[in-house]
Amino acid sequence: MTYMAQKCAWLAGAAIVGTLWSCIASATLGETESSIAAEPQLANASIKETMQGSYRVHEVQQPSGTVIREYAGIDGKVFAVTWHGPFSPNLRQTLGSYFDQYAAAAPAGRQDRNHMQVRTSNLVVQVGGHMRAYSGRAYLPQALPSGVTAGDLE
Repeated sequence: MTYMAQKCAWLAGAAIVGTLWSCIASATLGETESSIAAEPQLANASIKETMQGSYRVHEVQQPSGTVIREYAGIDGKVFAVTWHGPFSPNLRQTLGSYFDQYAAAAPAGRQDRNHMQVRTSNLVVQVGGHMRAYSGRAYLPQALPSGVTAGDLE
């Protein structure tokens, strides 16, 4: 195998690993908080749960270094997901049934070189960052518990 072929094979492998890392332990917006426990890759992730008054926060530290927080109301429904770290989560998985709405609104969303925001009546998605330093949040404004604001979602 030539040097160039080896380099291409290594880069392809790195891309696959990066994609797989980003899929580990993502919660699904609008579904029950048990959606995070359904992930088979959780054996490699660190999970911490805390109660914050009227909602629970499930914090997942992925082996890649990305931290995903799932916010679930007392009813068990995920009303928000936030993330920060070297990789973005798989937004199709994270947004679940809201992904198509996000994808349709994204071209018209507010954006600059490193940030994008999609805001509809029932979905807000804010993503930003640069290589190895991504962050974002997605939430359902109508599902925020009483007294909770978007600013409470870190």
